Amino acid sequence: MSVEIVKRSEWNARPPTEPCNDMPSPVPYVIIHHTHWSRCFTKEASLAEMRKIQDFHIDGRGWWDIGYTFCVGEDGRVYEGRGFDTEGAHSLGYNLRSIGICIMGDFVKDLPKKAALEATQKFIEYCVAQKKLTENYTLYGHRQARQGTDCPGDGLFEIIKTWPHWEAGEHFPPPKK
Repeated sequence: MSVEIVKRSEWNARPPTEPCNDMPSPVPYVIIHHTHWSRCFTKEASLAEMRKIQDFHIDGRGWWDIGYTFCVGEDGRVYEGRGFDTEGAHSLGYNLRSIGICIMGDFVKDLPKKAALEATQKFIEYCVAQKKLTENYTLYGHRQARQGTDCPGDGLFEIIKTWPHWEAGEHFPPPKK
């Protein structure tokens, strides 16, 4: 299981504006998102998009860092967001209990490229192997964990419904696990 992880330093991440909150490992949930922005087919485009996402989350939302744990480009690479063992800001109620993976792009109608889907699935397997995610984890699309969003887009949502560990239904507030 090989997955290329691009570190924060490679995309010139800004330092967090506040100290990071630790997150215990392993966690029981994976939440899948999309940016609803530009699609990224190359490493260069993905690097630029990571900086754009972080700038929006810090400067626009007032968060202390990028909200996602990791992002995935359609170039087939995984980009470190907040990273492992750090509380996310991607899905209220799940931020201390999940790995938030965002595929960069707008997937309301379009589907992500095969490289992004395969990289996401391999990365989830990697998370289990690294003991960052429980073996019996539950996978949700963001819309299942938060009211009022269509994230990760209808196209991507239909795909993740076929993945291992996906669980149907709406899960807000989060179940005790």
